[in-house]
Amino acid sequence: MVGSTPTFPTKFMRKIFPLIVTLSLFASAFSFAQPNKFLNPTKDRICIQVITPAKNPITGECKEFPTPCDVLPGWQIVKSCSGSIITIEPEESFKKPIVCKEYFWYDEQTLECQGPKTFCGSFMYKGLYIFEKKEDCEKSLKENPKFREKKKEEVKKEIKEKDEISLEDISKIIGRINFEPATVEIDGEKISFKTEKIFTKKVGEREIKILVQPEKVMIKEGEKFAEIEGGLSFENEKLLIEDKEINLTPSQVIEKLGIENPLNLEMKLKLKNGNPVWWLKFTQEKKILGIFPIKIQKEMEVLAQKEKIEKLKEMRRLLLNFSLLKF
Repeated sequence: MVGSTPTFPTKFMRKIFPLIVTLSLFASAFSFAQPNKFLNPTKDRICIQVITPAKNPITGECKEFPTPCDVLPGWQIVKSCSGSIITIEPEESFKKPIVCKEYFWYDEQTLECQGPKTFCGSFMYKGLYIFEKKEDCEKSLKENPKFREKKKEEVKKEIKEKDEISLEDISKIIGRINFEPATVEIDGEKISFKTEKIFTKKVGEREIKILVQPEKVMIKEGEKFAEIEGGLSFENEKLLIEDKEINLTPSQVIEKLGIENPLNLEMKLKLKNGNPVWWLKFTQEKKILGIFPIKIQKEMEVLAQKEKIEKLKEMRRLLLNFSLLKF
């Protein structure tokens, strides 16, 4: 009809509508049948069906996911979960040329300096510490509270289980150790035992042993023994009695006094007038006129704080015919 608006024939629409529906269903079925893509209903997006390795930045765990959409929140996509080189892929929107560099490192899971190891890309995660020098790594680790606490527990366990313990190793972790009969004290905690414990310390070429026995504490150096009268401690590579530093060992005292072949040697380390003192008592054999044998008993006190010998007291007694005569 002239001037009227044309309308879509109803009969034609009825014929073509089933065809449109059929084509739509075919297209949908075809898209879902593709082998390399699928619709992720949770993220409402199509993901490539490809194995995707990812790393947990907190625990360090690395695992493979079936698609990028399955990677857990907070995990970082990496190139591979195997090998010694960890490379974390940057986000698409921030991609830059990947830079690789060697570092010494530790984290709060291992608490042990490792490396050098090659790190690439955005590799940092919580609890990871990296260093260009090994000594910086070791220094930082020693100052880490978690590391110190872990090592303290290891030291306590070692003292309980072993009969001989090196002070070299302990001093790197423990600030101060106090020695008492049948007991050592570490950071305010006392560890008691029923059998003798031996703590060794190197002083130059010499080795000093602290014998913690059920009834007393002694210092041994070679064949020389000295009983301790007072509180003995080891702190910052220094041996202390009642917080006073000791700078002479038992053997050094004997050598610097020029004592040769002492008989019945007795030694004690004690505090006198606020100063650490070595007390010695021994007997020496001599001959009068090169013919008549005699024995002289000597008793001395030597200041232990100074490396240079400083006598505080000396007494001599002549032992003749089992009588004790002073002279």
